[in-house]
Amino acid sequence: MKSRINREKMFELMNKQCRGNYNLFGRQLGVDPAHLYRFLNTGVGGGKKMIFALIAYCDRHNLNFQQFLDTE
Repeated sequence: MKSRINREKMFELMNKQCRGNYNLFGRQLGVDPAHLYRFLNTGVGGGKKMIFALIAYCDRHNLNFQQFLDTE
């Protein structure tokens, strides 16, 4: 079973938590805002670094990270 980040749900999280600000959300995740922008808009770059950053973010904010993952 392979897990992938659901980009739409992550985009909704960014809009809710950071008012759609890529710079702020990228800093909170610990990833480059350009990398975040590229991933959310094209799907490129959603590897381990992005998954681990999202998991750490969810742990810090008491969110269930599995709601942001699609399993195949």
